[in-house]
Amino acid sequence: MAYHRIAHIVWVLGVVALFLAAPARAAEEKAILVLDASGSMWGQIDDEAKITIAKRVLDDLLNDLPSERMLGLIAYGHNRKGDCSDIEELAPVGADRSAISAAVKGINPKGKTPMTASIKLAAEKLRYTEERATVILISDGIETCAPDPCAAASALEQAGVDFTAHVIGFDVKEENEQAQLRCIAENTGGRFVSASNAGELSAALQETMVNAPVAAVQGSTITLRATELEGGLVIDKGLHWRVIPSAGGDDVVTEDDSGVVDAAIEPGEYDITVTRPADGLNGEAKGVVIRPGASKTVTIALTFPVEATVRVEPETQSVAGTNVKVYFEGPARQGDFISIADKDSTAGSSQTYSYVKNGAPAELRLPVEPGTYEIRYVLGRPYRVLANLDYVATPATATLTAPDTAVTGGEVKVEFTGPPPGSGDYVTITKPEAEAGKYNSYAYTKNGSPGTIRMPLEAGDYEIRFIQGNKKILARRPITVSEAVASVSAPETALAGESIAVEFTGPEAASGDFITVTPPEADEKAYNSYAYARNGSPATVRMPLEAGDYEIRYVQDSTKVIARQAISILEAPSSVTTKDTAIAGETVSVAFTGPPAGAGDFITVTLPDAPQKKYNAYAYTKNGSPAEIRMPIEAGAYEIRYVQNNEKVIATQPITITPATASLDAPDSAVAGDNISVRFTGPPAGAGDFITVTLLDAPEGAYTDYAYTKNGSPAKIRMPAEAGSYEIRFVQANNKVLARRPISVRPAQ
Repeated sequence: MAYHRIAHIVWVLGVVALFLAAPARAAEEKAILVLDASGSMWGQIDDEAKITIAKRVLDDLLNDLPSERMLGLIAYGHNRKGDCSDIEELAPVGADRSAISAAVKGINPKGKTPMTASIKLAAEKLRYTEERATVILISDGIETCAPDPCAAASALEQAGVDFTAHVIGFDVKEENEQAQLRCIAENTGGRFVSASNAGELSAALQETMVNAPVAAVQGSTITLRATELEGGLVIDKGLHWRVIPSAGGDDVVTEDDSGVVDAAIEPGEYDITVTRPADGLNGEAKGVVIRPGASKTVTIALTFPVEATVRVEPETQSVAGTNVKVYFEGPARQGDFISIADKDSTAGSSQTYSYVKNGAPAELRLPVEPGTYEIRYVLGRPYRVLANLDYVATPATATLTAPDTAVTGGEVKVEFTGPPPGSGDYVTITKPEAEAGKYNSYAYTKNGSPGTIRMPLEAGDYEIRFIQGNKKILARRPITVSEAVASVSAPETALAGESIAVEFTGPEAASGDFITVTPPEADEKAYNSYAYARNGSPATVRMPLEAGDYEIRYVQDSTKVIARQAISILEAPSSVTTKDTAIAGETVSVAFTGPPAGAGDFITVTLPDAPQKKYNAYAYTKNGSPAEIRMPIEAGAYEIRYVQNNEKVIATQPITITPATASLDAPDSAVAGDNISVRFTGPPAGAGDFITVTLLDAPEGAYTDYAYTKNGSPAKIRMPAEAGSYEIRFVQANNKVLARRPISVRPAQ
């Protein structure tokens, strides 16, 4: 599993630890963990189920919680499929840690997501109308039973003494799903944390635990929030607030042109009003009870009419799995979407959807199952169906035409007819008993008929299928797959590193079919040098560099060996011959013998103890013997090497490099900008050998005007334009100064 995904999950569940480990505000702190155990928790994160990760990390967490922290556990969706009453208190508040751990380990996700009812049950278990109550919800999706968890959360906050729900979105990416979970937390004064961003998680932990730990609270506080519609977006400015005692008296809180208000308040019963002068919207909450030491969040919804219309093309029906265009008008608020949903499903449910912000018309795909559905305009926050109409998805049909037989690994053309192609429509081959979503090789129907399908590598009875929407089989036909026959023919022996021609026969070559050479005991997927079968016979394959017993293989689909032949690899005789000594920087001729030249075979010069892959100047052996190699510019003991395939030294000869010497003859002074003649002697000229003039303290590779020594002595050099003290230099290989003499440059007259 990738490290960063594990880190996100650990951070998420770490939030639980920090919420629960916070210093208590009273003598004891009680909380209930509500864990999502719906079927979606089997979803994979880097090849591991979310529920498996949650169990493991929660088990570690429970061992670290302070012993005085009183914790309970409620789970939902773990006993039955499709049952909105599947909610169970697995451990009462104050249960032993080992009992909670055992309960977590026994969870087996199955069903729906009744999070609203689960939060209500947790609140009741905590006696939220009499005592402070904290609920921590971990969920990977939205409510699938109750219509409005935001309103329910607000009602719990209003009725409770000090009710708070912290919500952790576990791998929740969809905008509206995050909005619903965030709303539960906001309406109760809690915190919403998402696992999708490690930075945000870290910041939330810093804020809630490290930087501002909960301390003992002496006074009472109130948080005032207003939303556009019940459960809608929080209004952040332009509000006028008044809080007055219910029994009458002066305002205790007054705020103008504000959004959310936090204030200290005396215990008592209050009436609260809010007005938005910009449009006259207003709301109130009467009889709000503030208990001593409690923190109360009051959310008031400002309501106004919202209307929408939807129209579909084609008007009343179309083929299941095909696209329809939905034209719409509506409030176009943040999170609004157009959906195709099952009839009588909750407002947030959908088979497919498109956000209103993407523009009209919305092009949506009908479900692949025929039946009557609803086209909807849904208000995104809170979820509310503003307009809907019934729409019929008629049955889709398809046909398949393919051979009755084929060979393993062969490619078969499948002709087909079917509905207009949509996402996830394809033709594939599977075992007859395989589920509808199973596939091997496939071809998308959007690419047209015929589709090319590669047969499995194992012989047997199969069937070709037309799959719609990744899950529905529209057509099928049987096909028998027999073993493919292949052969390889190559010499019985070859030299190490030699490239040989391999004749072969086999099925019609497909991607991933190749000829290679490996040790006999190598795995079927192993390979060294290879050539694709699709490029035709013979294949050119380079032999390994180490002598020994090998085999030539025909590998099908990079997986299965369908033909093989033994071959013995012999050591390749080789030699390098040159003179025993050379001058630093000199180019010498190296005669060599060896195997037929292959890619990466070269002659070079290195230090005797250098790694086999090390090189300096080099010449490829494919260019023939002798090779011309320039010696290093530093004197010392070296060796000439024959290197095969960039990695193995198969022949060497020592060579001694003697120091190179040079001399310069030039005037003692010259006029700025004038050309002068410089006579010189030195080693045989090589690339980068030149005569130049520089400042006295210039680096060895520095130059101004220069002349290559290969052009002979004398060299013509132009003096610098600025008068001063300089020196003439003989530079070897762009780097090493072999000789120098000073020269004074006089100002020009």
